[in-house]
Amino acid sequence: MSLDNFSNLFKEAAKMSRSLSGSVSKAGSAIAHGKPIIAQKDKAQERLDVCNKCKDLDRNLGRCNICGCFVTAKVKADYESCPSGRW
Repeated sequence: MSLDNFSNLFKEAAKMSRSLSGSVSKAGSAIAHGKPIIAQKDKAQERLDVCNKCKDLDRNLGRCNICGCFVTAKVKADYESCPSGRW
C-alpha cells in the first residue's frame, strides 16, 4: 500500500470516527432531554430520498462524502441532520 493510499484511508477513518462520536453525543443528549431517537418511517424515507439525489453521496459505499456517515443509518436517527443542511 502506498503512502498516499494509507493517508487517504486514515483520513476516511478519522472522518467516520468524528461522525460516529458526534452521533453518540447527540443521541445521549436526546435521551437525556426525552426527545425521540428513531425517526418516523416516512421522515427517514424522505431524508434518504434527499441523500440519494445528492452529489456528495458515494453510491458505491452508501456514505456521505462530507461527514462520512452511512446514510441509511443516519436518516433513521431523529436527532441527526444533514451536514449540508438539506434535511
